[in-house]
Amino acid sequence: MDNIQAINLKRYIERDILTLSYLSNLFDDAARTERFIAKPKHPGAPSMYDLLVTSYEKKDIGYYKKELKFRATPQQISRWELAIEVLMYIDNSITDNPIEARELIWMRAKKYKWTELARHFGSHRVTIKNRYIKVLDKLSNKLKNSFDKLDRLFI
Repeated sequence: MDNIQAINLKRYIERDILTLSYLSNLFDDAARTERFIAKPKHPGAPSMYDLLVTSYEKKDIGYYKKELKFRATPQQISRWELAIEVLMYIDNSITDNPIEARELIWMRAKKYKWTELARHFGSHRVTIKNRYIKVLDKLSNKLKNSFDKLDRLFI
């Protein structure tokens, strides 16, 4: 019974999860999550002010309404880490310049337009789009073949 479930899981992963649209959505979610991850504080910044609770009245001179800060959830952070791990699978076997391919995928995940990407990489927008699709296709094929090596389940 366990063997049948493992075969069905592998078939489900190959057919539904490791597709171009899934990888594209994974990178989009990761880029969006990156905006909500807290920035590291400067080493010299005093941390005691984080612990102090201050209250102001509206009539005080320095009163300001504190803005709501959104933070990433643990599930979003784990998907972000998974996306970074998947990006590291882009190597010389997928493309000649893996660093440029990673940059292309990440910039597209951050919603850069194709024309902006073309200007950045010095190519035509259709060439950049075809390169993006080709890299994602090769990446999904590589992930399908090396699924056993991944230590996380694609959720």
